[in-house]
Amino acid sequence: MQLSTNKTAEKLFNAWNSHDAEGVLNIYHDDFVREDVGNHQVYGKDKLMHVVTNYLSAFPDLHFTVDNLVGKKSEVVVCRTASGHHKGKIMNIPATGKFISLKGVSVLNLENHLIKRVWYLWYQAAMLRQMGLLPELHHAF
Repeated sequence: MQLSTNKTAEKLFNAWNSHDAEGVLNIYHDDFVREDVGNHQVYGKDKLMHVVTNYLSAFPDLHFTVDNLVGKKSEVVVCRTASGHHKGKIMNIPATGKFISLKGVSVLNLENHLIKRVWYLWYQAAMLRQMGLLPELHHAF
């Protein structure tokens, strides 16, 4: 089972990296739920298409790198880096043209090799900082 869960995750990120919105959608179950750390929820493929096209418009060179992937039964955890140039509006923020690189974690719950539920953790403040909208942090160590 681990091989098939890993293959599903690989197909997902290959579709994202190909900027294939339909390909991304085909990896999701019809009645899936997507949540992120900000408690933003998306239900179903119609809403997902909106999310996917928004990200691909805002970051036309969006690319995901899988840093680590662990699959078990019907769940896979992916540590990933998303990067690209901010060329379009996202989260009501106009394009800055800045290069953004963000680490994140995706927890994918699968049913019949399709993503039924996904939970994302990513550091929104780091994105805003890279866009020049928040000050840099200065660490004491």
